[in-house]
Amino acid sequence: MAKYTRRDASIMNTWDPVLYWYARAVGEMQKRNAGDPTSWVFQARMHGVEGGANLPPPIPKHWNQCPHGGWYFLPWHRAYIWYFERIVRATIKKIAAAEGITPDPSATWALPYWNYALDPAGTEPAFTSRALPAAFREPQMPSKPDGSGPLVANPLYLPDSRVPEQDFWKKPHRGEGQNSAHEVVDHDAASPYCAMQLDIFSLPKGGMVPQPSFGSANSGPDMPHFDRQGPGQLELTPHGLIHDGIGGWMGAVSGSARDPIFWLHHANIDRFWPSWLKRDVHRKNPQEPWLSRKFILFDESGSQVQPEPTPRDFVKPDLDYEYESLDKGTGQHPVVCAQQVVSAEERVLVTSNPGHPLSLAEPTEVPLEAADDSSQAQSFLASGDVPETGLILTVKGIRSNTPPGTPYRVYLNPPQGEGQPDNDYFVGWVSFFGATDVEGGHHGHGEGNGDGNEFSYDITDRVRQLQERGLWTQDPLTVSIVPATPAPSEFAASPYAPRPSVEHVIITTR
Repeated sequence: MAKYTRRDASIMNTWDPVLYWYARAVGEMQKRNAGDPTSWVFQARMHGVEGGANLPPPIPKHWNQCPHGGWYFLPWHRAYIWYFERIVRATIKKIAAAEGITPDPSATWALPYWNYALDPAGTEPAFTSRALPAAFREPQMPSKPDGSGPLVANPLYLPDSRVPEQDFWKKPHRGEGQNSAHEVVDHDAASPYCAMQLDIFSLPKGGMVPQPSFGSANSGPDMPHFDRQGPGQLELTPHGLIHDGIGGWMGAVSGSARDPIFWLHHANIDRFWPSWLKRDVHRKNPQEPWLSRKFILFDESGSQVQPEPTPRDFVKPDLDYEYESLDKGTGQHPVVCAQQVVSAEERVLVTSNPGHPLSLAEPTEVPLEAADDSSQAQSFLASGDVPETGLILTVKGIRSNTPPGTPYRVYLNPPQGEGQPDNDYFVGWVSFFGATDVEGGHHGHGEGNGDGNEFSYDITDRVRQLQERGLWTQDPLTVSIVPATPAPSEFAASPYAPRPSVEHVIITTR
């Protein structure tokens, strides 16, 4: 039996001792010098250095480490939050000793997880599991663990506010409205259902292979900071979409670990991994060189861990923690799954030709036209004829100045003027996580990411289904890109509102 149990924060009372002591420890860590490996800023910068930090080069090798889009995404984040958990536990112990609090709360404390997929779609009353846990939405907290004493500032709270782009990293914040008791994303975006259906951890990188697998493409011995061709299904949904839904600092890769909810989100992502393995004895983790990659991490004494930890150290059955449940909120309720693939442009059949970025500030219809005058292109436009080699829809140049505070849905040829289309036309998701200008150049995201994010989907079956059901309409062919959670109207009109956009949409055949 593991010594520590990571519990579900979505069903805790607001100031359950686990959350109370997490808040106290976060507050103490935030007071420490940024050069101290046990400080809040240092730990966050190990994940990514926030844009505009004005740090003199070179950036230390122990910062900007987070791997996204490669097969080290899961093991590195597991090791990262495990050492963070030890730092928090040691900080709690120090605070309790200084205040003469017994028994020692650190003896049993473990990092909780945010079980945002606990409630199925349509749950009444409020979508509590998909709202931020209440402790993260309260500006103040009790000063004493028993609830007594005056209220004090709550370190888990970040205002949901409108922040000018130039002040993005100067003012801690979340997306507008995300500190309400309403869901930050809907059930489809929060659910790991699609990832849990996949039996393979990683598939070879390159070529037109089904992507994603559960845990990312095979990136060999490399640990890419952000590879848009290699994320696994879990990294895309729900991982990236939860970041999108919270917005603010959480919506930007480079500084997301500055938001205290980051760590509970990643504890939940880590929980999905043993749950995935548990469902089928034939499911396996990768072997070499995956098992031997060394990570740079720091322990509760502030010392770099030696020998350097590897995935091998974190896939052993005798880890010192377990989860309260590997079943609840792990994708039991089916959702429509996107058929994402690696982009491989061979022949462009139809295309958008905007000539400039198209704003996604509101639901946007992107008209497509034949890329040439071939009979195949014209036949597809008119009747949805599917080439034998299949069809791939790619959305290119997805970027924004600041995180939009929502993921986006992509629909193929939906009826016009009927509000948000239903799942008959659903193709997939668009995420801005890692594609905002405020990411900063140090990390290789955002401006360093060049052309922004790009997502490709195999739409062969979707087109055939629309044909068979008589839902394929004649010209013009359109793709609709719709915010999953529309911004409040007064926020959308603000000069500080995010400016999400897309460059290009194409449909290709092999």
